[in-house]
Amino acid sequence: MNKRIRRTAAAAAVFCLLGAGAITVQAAPELDPNQAVNDYAGILSTETEAYVGDLSVALQNTCGAQIGVYTTEYIGNSTMEGYAYDVLNTWGLGSADKDNGVLLLLVPGEDDYYVTRGAGLEAQLTISKLGTILDEDLEPSWVEQDYDAGTQKTVRAIAEELCTIYGIPVSTLDNAAQAPAAPSDRGGISPMAVVLIIVAVLLMIALLGSFTRPRGPGPRPPRGGGFGNGLFWYGLGLASRPRRPRRPPPPPPGFGPGPGGYGGPRPGGPRPGGFGGAPRPPRGGFGGAGRPGGGFRPGGGSSRGGGVGRRH
Repeated sequence: MNKRIRRTAAAAAVFCLLGAGAITVQAAPELDPNQAVNDYAGILSTETEAYVGDLSVALQNTCGAQIGVYTTEYIGNSTMEGYAYDVLNTWGLGSADKDNGVLLLLVPGEDDYYVTRGAGLEAQLTISKLGTILDEDLEPSWVEQDYDAGTQKTVRAIAEELCTIYGIPVSTLDNAAQAPAAPSDRGGISPMAVVLIIVAVLLMIALLGSFTRPRGPGPRPPRGGGFGNGLFWYGLGLASRPRRPRRPPPPPPGFGPGPGGYGGPRPGGPRPGGFGGAPRPPRGGFGGAGRPGGGFRPGGGSSRGGGVGRRH
């Protein structure tokens, strides 16, 4: 009897451990590190995702900082602080040397949110500043369930704080997240209309020339001449421009008279970069090295510098 009780207790303990492990696996964050927004709760629009991505890439290309937004309905048995750290660590926000990533975690199913940053921003981007940003820019929209407006305002406020920390003009953010200009409704002739008018005039001149060209035997318009002769008829296509005497082509390099004779070597050796000369240095460009910019990419930062969440 005692053996059965012990076996039953051991089996129950094993099932409890397996269940706890399953909960842990479910709570582990899944994300795409090459995107600035991972919206697993489905609460953000594509415009908001593009806006956050533009601001984050602008910071990434200037100071190495990054802002990521992660949404999920529930976090299971994890705390907001612990889950945010797991996401930040998995994502690798911010550069590896500065550790200046910022994460905004939104959990609408539990009516909660949290923001945390890397240890490199702990002294400059304080808990007090982050709390003020959440209270002023996120909380009013969160209560109204306007997640797009709250996210955009919050990310913008954090990005401006990062610009102040690293001495970057705020106009950098405006240029990065500038919406495409709408077509103008003001009057005036468009460039395409001007091109069409010019083409129409040229076609009319060609048609007039074909109708007024003399047919059959008889005197033809003179070649060349003054304004009333050659130039006028040439404009109508009835006369040809007088030909100029052709100059003989220059001798190919290395085969003309001079030092080295015909086919002799050039003085001073071959020219650098020319055909058969020394190879030219590679240029940057598509697939080349040294071109700045690019899309959002994980920077390698991970260590947590603390954060703040919603004040219930």
